[in-house]
Amino acid sequence: MSSASIRDGLVLMIGLIISVGVHEFGHAFVAHWLGDPTPGKQGRVTLNPMAHADPLGTLIIPAFLIFLMPGSFLFGWGKPVQVQPLLFRRRFGGKRITMSTGDILVSVAGPFMNVVMALVVTGIIAAMVRVFEIPVSDPMLSALVMYLFLNLGLAVFNLLPFPPLDGSHILIAALHPHGRGFTDFLQQYGLWILIAFMATGALGWVFKPILAVGIALLRLAVGG
Repeated sequence: MSSASIRDGLVLMIGLIISVGVHEFGHAFVAHWLGDPTPGKQGRVTLNPMAHADPLGTLIIPAFLIFLMPGSFLFGWGKPVQVQPLLFRRRFGGKRITMSTGDILVSVAGPFMNVVMALVVTGIIAAMVRVFEIPVSDPMLSALVMYLFLNLGLAVFNLLPFPPLDGSHILIAALHPHGRGFTDFLQQYGLWILIAFMATGALGWVFKPILAVGIALLRLAVGG
């Protein structure tokens, strides 16, 4: 690998570690806000990315894909946030939030934080170009553009309704207690369906809209 490829790979690794950390922080913060003390006791209600990094899913596999299989589909995961829905105590309108609703809120929080991160990065790009007049060819801007698309990709990927992704938790919680047969099927075969989607390249259709959204945000940021 060239020095430029190694540099770009390291930049991408840093972005992935930060983005995964932000994602898991979202899960931990909402679970803590709902009244579950578990994430706080385990030190997960923090934006420190290393508190959320999984040695295999955040470091080893992404590094293998980035440096040994460049151009391949990049994926990774953080250390799962342990949540106990029975401990949710938050109330709305005098009624305690149900476990299903709480599970949906916790699950949505991770992808939501990645969308927030993408918007923050868009704002930084806009400030660098419009206020500080940094040329769009600047390497730092290139890294930020990479982080923008990375966070959009993580948000959409995690909303897919296949275990163990967040989308499956949202769907199963939304269907509870109805649709038991479908949820059992999803829990048994969902991971294999996801692997098939990844192996066949079918996920490319999922990520096409992400490209369009990312480009639209970039145009908004740089003014054209």
